[in-house]
Amino acid sequence: MAHAAGTSTRTHRLIGLLAALLLAAATALAFGRVFLGISTTMQLLGVAVTAACLAVAFERRSLLLSTLASAVGLAIAVGLIVFPTSTWYGLPTNDTVRAALDAAALVGEQAKIQAAPAEPIAPLLLAAVVSLWAAVFSAHALAFRAGSPLLGLVPPVALVAFADTVLEEFVKPLYGLLFLAAALLVVFADGLARVQGWGPVWSSAHRGVTRTAGRGARRLALTALSAAFLAPIVVPGFGSKALIDFGSPVNGRVAIDPFVSIQHSLTQQTSVEVFRVTTTQPEYLRLVSLPDFDGVLWKPSTDEGPVLEAGNPVPATDVPSGLTEPVTIDVTADLAQTYVPTPYPVKSVAIPGRTVRFNPDTGTTFVEHPLERGESYRVTASVVRPTADDLRNASTAAPLENGRYLYTPAGLTEVGDLALRWTKGADSDFDKAMAIQHRLRNGEFTYTVHTPLHGGTRSIIDFLTESKAGFCQQFSTAMAVMLRKVGVQSRVVVGFAIGDRLPASGQYSIKTDSAHSWVEVYFPDWGWMPFEPTPTRVNPVTTAYNAPAPACNGALCSGSDGQPIRPDEVGSTRGKGQQGLLDPRSHVGGGPRGAVGESGTIDTPAEDGGLARIALLVGLVLAGIGFLLVPPAHALRRRIRIRGAAAEPRRLILVTYEQFTERAAGLGLGRRSGETLEEYRRKVMDTGYVSNGHLDRLTRLATAAAYSSREPDGEQAGDAGVAAETAIREIKRAVGPTRWLVGLYRRR
Repeated sequence: MAHAAGTSTRTHRLIGLLAALLLAAATALAFGRVFLGISTTMQLLGVAVTAACLAVAFERRSLLLSTLASAVGLAIAVGLIVFPTSTWYGLPTNDTVRAALDAAALVGEQAKIQAAPAEPIAPLLLAAVVSLWAAVFSAHALAFRAGSPLLGLVPPVALVAFADTVLEEFVKPLYGLLFLAAALLVVFADGLARVQGWGPVWSSAHRGVTRTAGRGARRLALTALSAAFLAPIVVPGFGSKALIDFGSPVNGRVAIDPFVSIQHSLTQQTSVEVFRVTTTQPEYLRLVSLPDFDGVLWKPSTDEGPVLEAGNPVPATDVPSGLTEPVTIDVTADLAQTYVPTPYPVKSVAIPGRTVRFNPDTGTTFVEHPLERGESYRVTASVVRPTADDLRNASTAAPLENGRYLYTPAGLTEVGDLALRWTKGADSDFDKAMAIQHRLRNGEFTYTVHTPLHGGTRSIIDFLTESKAGFCQQFSTAMAVMLRKVGVQSRVVVGFAIGDRLPASGQYSIKTDSAHSWVEVYFPDWGWMPFEPTPTRVNPVTTAYNAPAPACNGALCSGSDGQPIRPDEVGSTRGKGQQGLLDPRSHVGGGPRGAVGESGTIDTPAEDGGLARIALLVGLVLAGIGFLLVPPAHALRRRIRIRGAAAEPRRLILVTYEQFTERAAGLGLGRRSGETLEEYRRKVMDTGYVSNGHLDRLTRLATAAAYSSREPDGEQAGDAGVAAETAIREIKRAVGPTRWLVGLYRRR
């Protein structure tokens, strides 16, 4: 007769659902910390929970069908969370696919240069949604389909460990505690499914798991959770930096990141001398200009321009001719990038033994290999200095390079409204730039490196309206974006401010703590002129046009706050608080995504399609590898269990029988909950798939091992193994290769 009813299938499924949901939630909460804002974490939590629910809903279907359903769910999640404006009532469209491919092509680039916690920009958010969804789905497949709960915990553990590696938080045990609780519940759910096959688990007399087993399990779980909470606190090194330090220079070289997030470098790096400059006209050294802004990052152009002949002038620009200043720069540290720091505008560049390129549009100088310690080069810089009236009277320039220097992404309406208020009454581009510069430097905004803000759209708005505190990245980004919003062509520049003068040699020592970013504005007949929005810096070039404002009806022209713009209020201080702009995760390439078309959209270069195809191909390969992992996981688990039971014949026979029923279930002959061994034998025999008494012999041996007090011997255990393997081969031959292949992925 059938054994007493065990735990109901519904109860088991509820426990499995709870385990999957808790594991998904714990992973999402821990992984979501890599992004700024609680809203992004909540979105990722919704993604993880949805992925878990879909996996549980299709767990009794074939893995192929479950994978297809999960892929559809992932596509909808990507559209709703990452590209909501491209969907049709929440459903992905061709625009969604194109946007996803474009973002996928930039994932690697953004991952290298962003610092955690990062803005939830499209490429990173796309990667987060896909990786979280894949981790939750694969965890459920490995833990509940393949019956390998410990192997199923590996994908979520990878995401949690990634978050702990890139973040520098002090208190992390709570996330580990939550994740461990979820892991224990997953193991518990798997254990219930295994025990149910041999008899009842629940007892009405004890109202739950049998008293002895339940008490031991509860004690073990509480001990594990307590250890997980307390152990990190008492382990030496708790609260220190991660073992993997992403902020360390590569191979001893100094890398100056062309912008991105520099907060980690500002607060962690040690000052290192990079150059010694010989000049009578000290000024900023310009490293690279960043013309393209995608809403989060300012990016340099990839065009390095033509090769310069040694000592010859650079290609002609619209900078007026006049006085020049020879400047000699001695390199005192190995650099990690191919940019060449020069004064701006530069007239000629000569680096002995080097091939030099110059881009006249961006004013950036390149060499084929990074500069090294001991090298010295000579440049000639223009010292023509326009006055305020010169720039104020300059005609308005037509948009350069198809509006490249006026483009701003969506989501900055509030910044545009604020820029209009700040520049009210300013007619010329120069007066607009001075009004914004004055507002950022007049004391209302403060300089600090201790800020959670970065360079993204949200951070710009928060900086201008809420915190009003940041470092050079926030000041230069805000000013450049505001200028573009009021029709002034602008870009951000990265380089070095003036260093300290060495009394003995008269040279200027430029260290990494002089690294800086500022803003350039374009004026016809004068070219790109610098403006300095950061309160702690003063650019000597701006001295000539930081002059009194012109008379307006007998009074000084006033700014948006009603106060006159005075020369002594603009560029009047210089502090020592600016730190280095170091980051070995340098971003040299990644120029503009495209020029702005007449419709206001960006024309994506054709080569980005190649990157998108590569990213798609890599994704398909990874998905295929994951799809192929389930059958080997089944086989590995079976082998491990057989080896673990080899020393006990009774246990070995029971494990052999259990594995036979699991493999038969994949072929459509599963053993139902509560079904006796004899009932199951008759059901399989009725199919006509097996013969020659192999299943009869296996059933007889398994029944004796499960219920007889007589201990079986090793010969009987071996006989059970042969009978099980022979019966499975007969079933495979009967059902055919197609059903056998599908059976590799069917729910056990």
